[in-house]
Amino acid sequence: MQTSFPDLPFTNYGKAELRPSGSRITAKPTSRTYPRTDLKTLTSWTSFPHDIHQAIRFATARAHLHSTPFSINAWTDTSFVENEEKLRAHAIFALHAPVQKVLEILGVNGWFTLPGGGNIAIVGDPDFSWIMSDTQPHPKVIVEYKTWWAADLVVAAFNGTPGDTLSRQSLHALEHIYGYMTSNNNKFGILTNWQRALFLRRAETSDRKTLEYHTIELDGPDQPISMLKAWVGMVLLAEDDWFYVSPTISSVPPGRNFGTSTTAWKERKGAVVDAQEYRMLPVDGDYQCLALDFRLCRFDLSSARHGANGCVVNARLLAPFVGKRDLQVVCKVVDVLRYPDAAKLLDDEAHAYAALQNLQGQVIPTLYGFYEVWGILKLLALQPVGNAILEDELIDQTLREKMKAALRRIHDAGYVHGDVARRNFCRTDSGDIFLVDLERCQRSENPSELDNEMNEVDGL
Repeated sequence: MQTSFPDLPFTNYGKAELRPSGSRITAKPTSRTYPRTDLKTLTSWTSFPHDIHQAIRFATARAHLHSTPFSINAWTDTSFVENEEKLRAHAIFALHAPVQKVLEILGVNGWFTLPGGGNIAIVGDPDFSWIMSDTQPHPKVIVEYKTWWAADLVVAAFNGTPGDTLSRQSLHALEHIYGYMTSNNNKFGILTNWQRALFLRRAETSDRKTLEYHTIELDGPDQPISMLKAWVGMVLLAEDDWFYVSPTISSVPPGRNFGTSTTAWKERKGAVVDAQEYRMLPVDGDYQCLALDFRLCRFDLSSARHGANGCVVNARLLAPFVGKRDLQVVCKVVDVLRYPDAAKLLDDEAHAYAALQNLQGQVIPTLYGFYEVWGILKLLALQPVGNAILEDELIDQTLREKMKAALRRIHDAGYVHGDVARRNFCRTDSGDIFLVDLERCQRSENPSELDNEMNEVDGL
């Protein structure tokens, strides 16, 4: 594919189409969870074409490049797509690869990473995240895809009462990406259905949670800039001003605080009370999942450790008033919208903590709360219990006996842990052993099952 600076024309690209005789996932209402955020205002990003153009002009000057046409490898064949998964797969080669190649020519190295796995410093699992390197793993741009037949991404749906399915799902998609951007302190996001893309920038104030948007049509007439130029420029803007310098536990975006007025402190105290003051107790043998005010939870994004269906991240839950310490916790977080099955496993784990309530703080972590945030994230807020026993660590007889003693307490309560592995035995600074990850923990009255699990400790 041939293009050139600074306009980056994008005319020869791989088209995504519906197979004429094929099937597709049609838009229809379901009973699934929908995002509910604090987004209040959607306003036009009027300076977007100028901002993008200036970012590219500066980058080309910095790299000493000129407007001579150049070629980049790109997928130019037509792909037939029937669902979001196939649309995302098409976009990787037809759009993301050219964007990354142009950025590489400009001296900006990075990639759009897929969700799940790795040590990406992010909470939740958006479709794609732009990261610059393994040493700077916090995403700079969040990207979400919808199919054009399921969400037309017409922004008028936000300002009125969406009466049709396409409008409702467009609004849900907008709330969804805003939730990801807010949870991870991101300033920039791209919401696209391939044919149309909304380029988003958070412009938050203390009283109005605002997104600025600019719409680009892939094949629209009289577009001020090409889709390729818009994506490249968006990354350049984010690399210079993604939101905050350090994605640490102390980074607090403007408008994410309760404030310091008397009314604000009352609101903060009320929010802590609604969270049962982080001293949640089971009701009828189970923990209720309560809505948590997002402003109470400060994730340390740099500590996020991802698994296949979620992540574990350090955080602190804000105290209700001055003079009381914030509560340091470890959060086990699941993206409810992306991994509904994993959300069910988190429910099972909460049930196990309820069943083993008498062992909390002794051989399993104390569960401070079971919460959901904006209908996007569900989390267990747990007591920090040190670090997992390393795979290459020599387990001596004393340590092995401590591991068995902790597991025996669970067995004595009539349960098996269900996943005996080094990563699930944690050791505190004082040498105490705790078992974590109880999602497979279940009741067992079979002595041989208990014995077999105990013997597994000898194999670690």
